[in-house]
Amino acid sequence: MAILPHRDPMLFIDRVLNATESNLTAETHVDPAWPVFDGHFPEFPIMPGVLLIETIAQAGSLILGLRQSVAPGSFVGLASVSSAKFRRAVKPGDRMNIHVNLVQERRGFYKYEGVIDVDAQRAVEVEFAAVQMSL
Repeated sequence: MAILPHRDPMLFIDRVLNATESNLTAETHVDPAWPVFDGHFPEFPIMPGVLLIETIAQAGSLILGLRQSVAPGSFVGLASVSSAKFRRAVKPGDRMNIHVNLVQERRGFYKYEGVIDVDAQRAVEVEFAAVQMSL
């Protein structure tokens, strides 16, 4: 929480398991009490794809925050998603294993590849870009 500006209900990283200069592995328990499941979908609750992408993007931001590459008064925001594939549904009670790689950086602009696995099965693959922005 000292690194990411997100707070409940939009903070989706529970714990960082491993981090290097360009890679990060984290995990998140998908809490069945999250209000999003009241409407997405009442008869078949699944985590919305946009929130899965947000989860991976937050992990990408953590790479920069942990190595103290974010300028004071700035944060890292999602700039684009070039590819997203959803391989299986993420459901309440699942534990997401999030893996992100920083593949390119240039003057406050960053390109990433990230995945979410659940029960050793690939759930999401995404390629995205982020940029440092002033608060």
